[in-house]
Amino acid sequence: MTLEQMLARQQEILDKAKANHRDLTTEEQREFDGLQSNIDSLRAMGNNTNIAAAGIIQVPDNEEIARQAREAERQRTMDITDLCRSFELEPQEYIKAGNTVDEVRAFILQKQLKTKKPSSVGVIQDEGDKFRAAAVDGLALRVGLNVEKPADGAKELRGLSLKELAKETLRLEGVQNAYRLNEDEMLRQYLNPTSLFTGIMDQTARSVFEKAYTEAETTYQLWTRRGTLKDFRPTKTYQTGTAGELLLVSQNGELKHDSINAEEGPVRQLLTFGRQFSMTREAFINDDVDFISTIPALYAQSARLGINRLVYQTLAKNPAIWDGKQLFSADHGNISSIGSNPSVDALSDMRMKMRNQKAAGGQVKLNIPAKFMLVPTALETKSGQLIGASIDPAQTNPNIPNPFYNSFKIISDAELDDATANGAKEWYMTADQLRSPIQVDYLNGLDMPTIVMKQPPAGQLGYLWDIYIDYGVTIVDYKTVVKNNGQ
Repeated sequence: MTLEQMLARQQEILDKAKANHRDLTTEEQREFDGLQSNIDSLRAMGNNTNIAAAGIIQVPDNEEIARQAREAERQRTMDITDLCRSFELEPQEYIKAGNTVDEVRAFILQKQLKTKKPSSVGVIQDEGDKFRAAAVDGLALRVGLNVEKPADGAKELRGLSLKELAKETLRLEGVQNAYRLNEDEMLRQYLNPTSLFTGIMDQTARSVFEKAYTEAETTYQLWTRRGTLKDFRPTKTYQTGTAGELLLVSQNGELKHDSINAEEGPVRQLLTFGRQFSMTREAFINDDVDFISTIPALYAQSARLGINRLVYQTLAKNPAIWDGKQLFSADHGNISSIGSNPSVDALSDMRMKMRNQKAAGGQVKLNIPAKFMLVPTALETKSGQLIGASIDPAQTNPNIPNPFYNSFKIISDAELDDATANGAKEWYMTADQLRSPIQVDYLNGLDMPTIVMKQPPAGQLGYLWDIYIDYGVTIVDYKTVVKNNGQ
């Protein structure tokens, strides 16, 4: 075997062990050492110099190969030792025998199966970890949250008052006289944001907050487009239009160059919205557990409803957009010619206007299909009667079908009722979500507000939380929405 072949074989042995995330087996180590002995002999004879000079191969540093082997053996010894101690086994016999970590793990598994005592290798929880998990689930159960699989002991801890829970966490943290402390002394113990009780309170507040945010009664997410921005800088967008028509080319003629038609679009930008709330010393002393179940939920709903309100205000206030014209205008061709309550004639006119919108910079019609009806609550019943009827409700002849039967999804929101002076009469038709006229952007796509427990300022007793979310509401298209001004 040539020097090049021996070196290649050594590398093959190392690569195989590395790919399988294991150490060298006894046989592999023996072969590796034998190859190294032969390589050393060739070096001593000077053959390696001739080969290297000829540019055939660069001989690796012998010390580096030896270092890698020592490191692999040290890691094998440590892994086997940790694994054996988890199962109260003696590791030395496996280390001396040259067993790999996988071989030891397989041996332990077989032993567990034979003794019918299955066990899993993982992180072993200490008393504090177990108590924390039980206390978090117990407090969540007490405030009325649904916990699918409560941690062991959670049901027993759910009956503890906040003060009793605080004393028990102090005991676990090594405070010997925990049960003799008064309320103020306990509260001072927990002004440290890393304490066990503070973590339990914080995690419960987060669970209440996230559940309430998700379940908030909002509708904007059903029809708006969802986007993401990576920072707070204004982001300019462009609306791509149409390409030029393909022209007839005569024999031996030349193709004419063309550029895509496009127009400047909206500028999207994120803003930060936030609040701060606190749990007072009095609430702690009074065991006011209702605070945890209601206050975070109220702020969560406020955060979600704030987005909802801004979306509908943006739509209904009819602001000027990037081209300097109002969102709904004659120039944009998106105001119904038939001002009325929802009806077959009004829907037909609005659908026609949306389908006849033209692409930017061209004459090509977009044929945009309508998907949603956005109506105030004052028109929700009439809209449902219209879309849910197989015949036209406005006709006395039962043989006249309703062409819009079950063809729209009706979205009704109370924000529209008083968004403008005529809000209870105005309603809208929009395209699907991918072509929604409004986009809601979030920082890096994070649409859940951040809730952070923090240390209160000096002189203030209690617990403090910051809530904030970064989002932006932008009109991104006027062609995919038509407004009806109502009666």
